[in-house]
Amino acid sequence: MKTISSLLLTFAAASLCPAQEENPFLKETARKAPLADAGASFLTLEEHILVPSDLLDAWLEEHSVEKGAEQLRAAAQEWIAADKAVLDHSALSAGIVGSEFTNSTTIEQIYATEYEPAKERDEWQQATSFETRNLGYTLQGDAIREQGQLVVRAETDTVRMLPHGSYDILAEATREPSDIFIPRFRSIRNSQTIPRDKPDAGDPFGPGNSGRKKTFPSYAAGKVHLVLRADDDVPEPMAKVPKGNVPEYDMPLQLAPDRPVRLVFFRGEPVGDTPAGDKPLADSFQLSMRIIQVDQLQLVAWLQQHDLGTAAKELNPAVESWLQDGSAQVIRALSGEARKGVSSDIEDIKPLEYPSEYKIGKRSPASDGKPSQLEFAVPASFERRNVGTGFYSELTTDGNGPLIRLMLNRVIHGCNTVHNRILRDGRWEPNITFPRFSSNSWHTVLRPGQGEWTLVGSGGAFADDGDVDPDHTVLAFIKLN
Repeated sequence: MKTISSLLLTFAAASLCPAQEENPFLKETARKAPLADAGASFLTLEEHILVPSDLLDAWLEEHSVEKGAEQLRAAAQEWIAADKAVLDHSALSAGIVGSEFTNSTTIEQIYATEYEPAKERDEWQQATSFETRNLGYTLQGDAIREQGQLVVRAETDTVRMLPHGSYDILAEATREPSDIFIPRFRSIRNSQTIPRDKPDAGDPFGPGNSGRKKTFPSYAAGKVHLVLRADDDVPEPMAKVPKGNVPEYDMPLQLAPDRPVRLVFFRGEPVGDTPAGDKPLADSFQLSMRIIQVDQLQLVAWLQQHDLGTAAKELNPAVESWLQDGSAQVIRALSGEARKGVSSDIEDIKPLEYPSEYKIGKRSPASDGKPSQLEFAVPASFERRNVGTGFYSELTTDGNGPLIRLMLNRVIHGCNTVHNRILRDGRWEPNITFPRFSSNSWHTVLRPGQGEWTLVGSGGAFADDGDVDPDHTVLAFIKLN
């Protein structure tokens, strides 16, 4: 099974299927290079807000975002409170100058890429080959110093699966709405490349683009930036069935004035590092992590009232109060002994075996007055995916105190999805299924304090079936004792 990954991860690595990327829960995960010289700490906030186009355009007629998007972001918060706009996603990411960070909320989507024609009139086409596409939200970047000022560089990417149907007439008539065929994907992304040899080298829409090298869009710290505006779901004109040799096309649909527009805001600020203190870090210490689910609207409203430079510290007492009043809950907690100067893997995982390939069922002969029928597909190959929670770290110290390279992952198996059905006693029963895996991942380098919770970041929460839950978000923390 092939894998197409649209989420760019720095260190390593559903809606639906086991990805063939490097599994961060496997023992074979490659060890990383030693830590490079590190700089000061910073914190970033990415926010996705869906706003009606006419409301946004009316605001822009009287205001400008040329010198920053602070006013627009404040207006969007008022629209959210008035139920005129929707908060779709938010992500906090902590890091240090000179090291990259990645924050991803991922759903692994399996889909068929090849089919065999049905042999009988009561059969669906048979899917024979599959691939995987990662859906969700990814933020990848770093921070640098330019003329003494902090500049945060980040690339945002949002990938969704659009509604789709089957090319098989029978399958389309008997499918369930959640069945998966050959889907359509949509990516909303802001990225940059730097020319290498020739200004026009490479096709930016082509697969190779070998004449350019990747970089991240740059944003001055301390300001709110509108990094992307895109119509959230605008249909494209589709070709009809050709008449003769001349294809006929649908006319482009007129855009609705109140169509939802996706606004992606981004800001980053420097964070005062925790002093090393008088107590040196022992060679052996306790390393803990916890993931807390909170109300996303509550968290974002709180962040709008605080500077990011102090939010990392001030968030701890706020979260504790939310835990006490029941508006937040700890959904994962894990700790173990670690040692300075070596890589530590602390895991709470379990393996899940699942079919990755199927052999098409045979047709049983008619007997006892009953018609012949297709037998269920038989699993022909299996794969393993570890689900659960793990964090992988390497801790050193420098003149400013502890320094930790961290990879924190949470993987859940929400449900199984259907890719083929067969007829049994008047019902179209699932015949080929694949699991849906969903994950949160934070990869970064931090300066953790001792004896207190240090924020790693936040990301999307998941519902029981593995879909993104827009009403909630999750916060990840670590602590050294």
